[in-house]
Amino acid sequence: MYTPRSFRVEDLPTLHALIREYSFGVLVSQDGERPLATHLPFMVDPARGPNGTLIAHMARANPHWKAWSDDTTVLAIFQGPHAYVSPAWYREQETVPTWNYAVVHAYGTPRLVHDPVELRPMVEALLDTHEPAVGNVWDRSLMESVMGSELQAIVGFEIPIDRIEGKFKFNQNRSREDQEGAARALESSADALARAAGAIMRGNLDGG
Repeated sequence: MYTPRSFRVEDLPTLHALIREYSFGVLVSQDGERPLATHLPFMVDPARGPNGTLIAHMARANPHWKAWSDDTTVLAIFQGPHAYVSPAWYREQETVPTWNYAVVHAYGTPRLVHDPVELRPMVEALLDTHEPAVGNVWDRSLMESVMGSELQAIVGFEIPIDRIEGKFKFNQNRSREDQEGAARALESSADALARAAGAIMRGNLDGG
């Protein structure tokens, strides 16, 4: 990923936080000359390995995982807040529009998980992560009758992160006055992602 120094983020807690908040990522790998991509919810365990470990699963019928070998490198992409930035928000407006965004790329070699005994806790951890966010409205005991067959229909995997890159492009290459103008405009946007981008800019400006 092309990342000028002013946009580079290497702080692991910051990168892991973006993965957790924007956990629906894109998993990319290569099958010969054919690129493969699957959109999946991920979890990240920051305590496992020097850069953390990604945890996910996909449908067993998906051919993506069948193309992996012991030395396959995959790329997981996590897109955070992003927004259009107008030159009208700058003091010096003789420039061009741009797009502000945060993104994390994580690379590693996946380890497949087929054993239902190991796979079930992975699925339950995903439920523990997301069910509270919707108010725990579902009685999880209702899934017990189908859990066995459902586990047979998926393949789990873990990706110890060998390399992780963060690019948080939020006008750091412009004057503080221009950054203030863009942050104010984004913070007042009707779009939630734009407001989130503005919040990151505000944190940068406030030294957060």
